[in-house]
Amino acid sequence: WLSSRSASESAILAIQDIAKQYQEENPDLDFNFEIENISDRTAYLQKLKILAASDELPEWFDSDPDTWFADIVADGKAYSFEDLYKELGMYDQIFPISKEYARLSDGSLNLMTLQCNTEYFFYNKNIFAAAGIEKTPETIDEFLEVCEKIYQAGYTPLTIGDATGGMFMRYMAFIPFRMTANNFIEQACAGTVKFSDEPGMLAAEFMSKIGKYMPEGFTTSDYDTFVNLFASGECAMMYNGTWVLETLLDENNNLREEFGVFTMPKYTENDVTGASDYFANSGIGIAILQDSMCDEMKDFLKFFFAEFPNVMLSKYNCIPSLAPAEEVVAAAPAIYQRVIKDATEVNIFAKCWDVVIDTASLDTLNSETVNLALGVITPEEWAAIMDETIAQNVLGA
Repeated sequence: WLSSRSASESAILAIQDIAKQYQEENPDLDFNFEIENISDRTAYLQKLKILAASDELPEWFDSDPDTWFADIVADGKAYSFEDLYKELGMYDQIFPISKEYARLSDGSLNLMTLQCNTEYFFYNKNIFAAAGIEKTPETIDEFLEVCEKIYQAGYTPLTIGDATGGMFMRYMAFIPFRMTANNFIEQACAGTVKFSDEPGMLAAEFMSKIGKYMPEGFTTSDYDTFVNLFASGECAMMYNGTWVLETLLDENNNLREEFGVFTMPKYTENDVTGASDYFANSGIGIAILQDSMCDEMKDFLKFFFAEFPNVMLSKYNCIPSLAPAEEVVAAAPAIYQRVIKDATEVNIFAKCWDVVIDTASLDTLNSETVNLALGVITPEEWAAIMDETIAQNVLGA
């Protein structure tokens, strides 16, 4: 397995536990499980694409459901998990988001996911109280008002790190997702609507407003710094996924009492998406080579799926991609029970812009959105740059 995850990530540790257990229970099998971890995203993708070009992909490899992986599927190199889940009789055990998030745009499912994450604004109750804020914001306008109150009270409202990464881009998606679900970003990236159309302009204007609420030097801070600023009480709010929970828990694995959560605010009463629709995902997926899906592989996967959800939740405090046993869920801390409930109730999940857009245009989207938040360019200039980028890279104009 060539993995883009850290060797210390819970999913990696859980799979290693299960592989060891499988070996112990099947001593007569010639079974070996090896993982190569390359957690540097750029280095990982570079190696993966070199291996693909030379037809030397490993049996398992990590990928997003992006345009590059779509080509791998079109070439017949990745096994269908739609078929595998049904063959093993476990299709309904997989959380809906864990299947839908991994699908390609044509509906095919060729990636196995390991986690089920929902995304929230985590907030510091003490800072809210000090700024005179009595309730969490329910609308985008209220969110901006909360940011301003915190700012005027002398605190940093938002923490954001990895400014060229997907978490930063979430803010751009809020208003378009509320207005159109995922239609705007899918159509804008295909060139059938423009970033200069109303949803794109509203998104750009929103991003240009919140730049001042982020920490000094946010464009160069890394992910760990981003999290630590919030966890240490230096910033009032952090938008993040539930993979961050382990850094925010007390000794009993409950969310620390000074922290609370709220979901993506709505935009207007005419929103297309509802309160239970927001970013929910299963993280990066795993592909298995078509030629590697033999009976022995299926036997291990059947064992893996039976053991993995309970190990992930009970031992590693992570939400797995398929349902744990009821007694395991009942014994989990309250925040994890909430996440499982929320994840199962998401009707429309927001798609990450950095996954929807073509790879040739991604660097421009990332860099110009940072410039927008810094005030280096205006919303109008941002939209014009993005429209021109899509025209060149997608439409060939």
